[in-house]
Amino acid sequence: MTQTTQRQSAAPFAGDAFLRRARELLAQGRLALAAAAGWQAAVHALNAYAATPDDDGNGFQAAALRLSQDPRGDVRAAEWAVSALALSDNIRYDWLDRHGVGRRLDDVQRLAMLVKDIASPPQSAADVLRQARQCLHNGYPIPAADKGWEAALLAAKTYADAAGCEYLGQRNFDSIMGALENETGYREVAGWAYAAAQLRQTAAYCAGQQDRRYAGILADDIGAVSELANLVQHTVKDRKRRVV
Repeated sequence: MTQTTQRQSAAPFAGDAFLRRARELLAQGRLALAAAAGWQAAVHALNAYAATPDDDGNGFQAAALRLSQDPRGDVRAAEWAVSALALSDNIRYDWLDRHGVGRRLDDVQRLAMLVKDIASPPQSAADVLRQARQCLHNGYPIPAADKGWEAALLAAKTYADAAGCEYLGQRNFDSIMGALENETGYREVAGWAYAAAQLRQTAAYCAGQQDRRYAGILADDIGAVSELANLVQHTVKDRKRRVV
């Protein structure tokens, strides 16, 4: 194994450890230490992407810019990186707020998951849903909702590709769901699609209010996406059989 490969494989695990520690410190009310650990998690995540040993974060902004422009990535990565940088500023200037640190740790979580997905892309909506459930189990509602919505979009793309429809992401998600409902006759599709679209809104409220009672609603919505993904999988298989 080369030194570069070792860095790429080791850095995400180190980042995970820092992120877990940051969550623990936040729960204890130790905000400065939580912010410091969160910043280190972000640095490790971007190091894993850039494959460079930069424990001080000197190349963080350059790596974040590359990530936000990477076609395999997410344009929101730039926003998440700014959020991570704010954790560093919190340490320096003591701009500390419990809810703010928590939201920024969610953004660091998003960065870390994006880097891992680029290194090992999910193959199916089921793969992404496993990530969503794990995030929810760990108490990270916003990343869980992101992953739930991502799974719904992946399911829509899978169906659109099989049906020969144009796929434009969330811009034509509803029309693709309508086509799926028309083909299968499942009236539940509209409800499942609505639940998928509500995921991020519910998660944002949950995080903003620091109210974990909404975790049950998120779990139900993720379950709805799972039903949707299962229907798409069966429908695509039936299509292939009919074509043959």
